[in-house]
Amino acid sequence: MVTSTRAMTAEADIVLNTASDATRAKAWLPEGGSGDYHVDLRADEGRVEWRTDGWAGDLRVTGDGTGASEAELRAKVDDDADTDEVRERLDRALGALADEVDQNFNVS
Repeated sequence: MVTSTRAMTAEADIVLNTASDATRAKAWLPEGGSGDYHVDLRADEGRVEWRTDGWAGDLRVTGDGTGASEAELRAKVDDDADTDEVRERLDRALGALADEVDQNFNVS
């Protein structure tokens, strides 16, 4: 399992709802296989399960009590995977999610 974390400038429920929006999945999930993306919101657990044709994992989001939150993106990978490369992709995915959250938050 490879993980990456990032602070978000929105409450946890906004981050979770944005992350679980199927129309936004392709914009933020790590690149994988042929581009099929699946997300499953587990709101009561504060997480979103996700998978692409290439990878799978989950996103856990916790609020910090000030209107912001922290997101932890985790990916299940093979033992022979280059973890530095995977972490780099996860970092980019969290950056893209932060952009989607900002867009979603500003539209609402």
